Amino acid sequence: MVVRYDLSAIDMVKMLGCTRPPGREEWEDLRKRYNPSLPMDMTRLERFQEEYHQTIPPMLYEFLRLANDHPLFETADIWAAGSCLPYFSYEDIEEQIEEDRDYWEETPEDRAEDEYYQLSQIPREQWKESVLNYLYIGSDYAAGVVNFGICETDLDREDPPVYYLHEAGSVKDWKVIADTLSDFLGGIVCDMLAGVQYTTAKDYLEKRGWEFIESGYSSGEELCNQLAQRQIDLSAMKKYPSVYGTDATYCLCADEEAGRLYLTVDDKKLLVIQKTE
Repeated sequence: MVVRYDLSAIDMVKMLGCTRPPGREEWEDLRKRYNPSLPMDMTRLERFQEEYHQTIPPMLYEFLRLANDHPLFETADIWAAGSCLPYFSYEDIEEQIEEDRDYWEETPEDRAEDEYYQLSQIPREQWKESVLNYLYIGSDYAAGVVNFGICETDLDREDPPVYYLHEAGSVKDWKVIADTLSDFLGGIVCDMLAGVQYTTAKDYLEKRGWEFIESGYSSGEELCNQLAQRQIDLSAMKKYPSVYGTDATYCLCADEEAGRLYLTVDDKKLLVIQKTE
């Protein structure tokens, strides 16, 4: 057995069957269902780049290209649906300002401390002095109260950090959720496979000839010994953080020839995902 320890999120989704974006006929169907105004010869990512005159990191572009409208990602925390055109947080700010204008006129005593009102009093070009602009790339599917994004100033980086913002917080209160985009995407896929909150990925894959074998262990040492019997070095496995607001840590490797993924959760559980047909 040849073990591969350096699996990226893109490697994982390709191994699970996401090897190509929708073909022309599939894209036409998606376009009709979600957004008929999109040109036939452009994907949503190409449309975004044309509309905003902005590129996104190649890693994210490739991941979204492969994940586009794939059933695996139906309940994932990244926007993989064909109807989701990436956009920036400044657009949300502008929308909120428009919604609040009548309220400010009726209750001028409340607007002094309102951060949206403060931003409404200065040109958009000056907002960057108070709050940065973020490209939204996902949100927590379960509650929809947390958005994930990449800072606009980081979009030219190969592997930028990813931030999150809770809707109850200040528009300035973006915090790092993953030090790198690669960690974020890897965590997204591991959360899906581990069934955090939803079993969508498991249900989809099992219908297509994959099986999930789960084993629990009382300690990391016991898990390490069990992996060693399979000629797998736990310390060499690729580590990814959970994105779903938990402290879970995943370790991952694969036997690509056998079509088998090994995923550990917090050094206490081993999930073997393998193709049986």
